[in-house]
Amino acid sequence: MHRSFQSALKHGQAAERKWVESRRKDGRAVAHGKKLVIKNHCKVKDHVESPDAVALLSVEIKERSLSFTGPEDYPYDTVFVDDCRGLGRENLAHFAYVYVSKPTGKWVWLTPLDRDETWTEEVTFDRGRGHEVPVLVAPKSHLRSAESLINLIYPHGLLDLVDGETGVFVSGGGAVEERERYVAQTHPDAGGRTAKAKGANSKRVG
Repeated sequence: MHRSFQSALKHGQAAERKWVESRRKDGRAVAHGKKLVIKNHCKVKDHVESPDAVALLSVEIKERSLSFTGPEDYPYDTVFVDDCRGLGRENLAHFAYVYVSKPTGKWVWLTPLDRDETWTEEVTFDRGRGHEVPVLVAPKSHLRSAESLINLIYPHGLLDLVDGETGVFVSGGGAVEERERYVAQTHPDAGGRTAKAKGANSKRVG
């Protein structure tokens, strides 16, 4: 016997809530999507944009003096991904590495999710630091277009469908904060700073 649409929806939403809360217990930054009940919903024509959940992912941005406009005209066959020493100390894997061309302003990106046997660890001379540095190197073929990453980043126009504070993703930030040393907040109840700034774009949604 088939379940009714409302019954299936209820079970699906319960699974979504359970997944989000489980990730929060893991100490990960995940938000609920709004649970919308559309009374006159047509499965054939209508599409509800409300997400099941929204997750915060890390992006590493690197500016290069190289001139390029996309993956096709990146001037080398390989890409320096990151310093192996820093990678060995990081507990968090970046979702994306973005490479910005200083001459053109265009950018490309790659993701460690594509790492395979073609990625190698090599030693190169860092002219800025004046010594050799072990680096992770990826083939140029793993570079992706800027548009393909933009299509994965949650748009401002749908932030009202995230059940929580979202203003920081619209404006603000970028300030430099000085500390004597860095101590990571590891407690699962460590909160963010969204509640402190109540500007025009920092609104409660949901």
